[in-house]
Amino acid sequence: MIVVCGSYGDMKRLSEILRRLREEHGDENVFPTREHLERSGVCIEAHHRGKGETAETIEIRSELMKSYFDHIDRADLVVVMNEKNGKEYYGTGTTIEIGYALAKGRQIRFTKAPTNANILSLLKIEEITKRGHLLGQI
Repeated sequence: MIVVCGSYGDMKRLSEILRRLREEHGDENVFPTREHLERSGVCIEAHHRGKGETAETIEIRSELMKSYFDHIDRADLVVVMNEKNGKEYYGTGTTIEIGYALAKGRQIRFTKAPTNANILSLLKIEEITKRGHLLGQI
């Protein structure tokens, strides 16, 4: 299972990544599914197109985030689309998903080499943690 995390504010790039991964690995092995993206539509309108969040969109976003966590739990690989409109970008949801994937010990790949200090710090913590664990250190 491959899980793709990234901003739904750049659906053109996200769709391109999903298309390529689905061609290589099959629809059933790539998340988010088309149905998940369709369910996200109202949230995309509210959050990325300035329509405003409502109790309904917050509830849907919560369900969608839970679905991401469930898929990350089963993932072999988490691909982070860390770009929006060609520039390095990490939204709140993507950052949470990166932290969750790291905490679950999932392999992570980025579409652009990260330069963001917060993300590099998370990755460094993971590197130190793994090294310490492998050396038997506490």
